[in-house]
Amino acid sequence: MECEEDTCLLCAGTGTMSWQQPVPGPEGLVLHEMSHPCPRGCSGWWKLPHGDRGGIVPGVVAGNAARANEIPAGPSTPV
Repeated sequence: MECEEDTCLLCAGTGTMSWQQPVPGPEGLVLHEMSHPCPRGCSGWWKLPHGDRGGIVPGVVAGNAARANEIPAGPSTPV
């Protein structure tokens, strides 16, 4: 997904998302500034892997975890 907005809602046009995240330290949790290139492609060099951009990669079948999480259709059991 290319960043087509005038001001991206994820990175505010900077190309980098940043946030504060608690990280365990010697005296408890400490807030650290974290950053990552914008997944919408605003950074110009980093983009989500192709499969994550559109949600589905053509020709790829569901993996074992997806198949294991499927609930088979069957008769309902009376309560």
